[in-house]
Amino acid sequence: MTRKNFLVTGLLGSFGALVALVQSRCSGSTTPPPPSTSKTFTSTSVNAHTHTITIQKSEVESPGAGGISRQTSSNGHSHTFSMTQAELLSVNTGGTVVVTVAVTDLHQHDITITKWF
Repeated sequence: MTRKNFLVTGLLGSFGALVALVQSRCSGSTTPPPPSTSKTFTSTSVNAHTHTITIQKSEVESPGAGGISRQTSSNGHSHTFSMTQAELLSVNTGGTVVVTVAVTDLHQHDITITKWF
C-alpha cells in the first residue's frame, strides 16, 4: 500500500465514522420538546401590515372572569385585542376562535386563536 492510498483510506474511514456518529446523535431523541408556555399569533394583513398578540398558556387554561384585553401595535397605530372567558375556554377545549380587533384608522384585523399545547 502506498503512502497516498494509506492516507486516502484513513481519511475516508474517519469521515465514515464521523457521519455514523452524527446520525446516531440526530436519531437518538424521540421525545418531542415540551409545548411553549406562550404563543404569538399574527393577524390578517390589512393595508399592507399585520399585528401580533401573545397569549400565555395559563390565560387559556384558567381564564379570569373578565377574559383578557391588551393593545397590539404596528405601523404607527394600535388596536385593542380582547377575548372573553368563554372564548378562552373554547380554545382550551380545542376550539378555534377568530377575534376581530377594534377598529383603528378606519380598518380592523382578524386574529385566529387555536390551542398550541
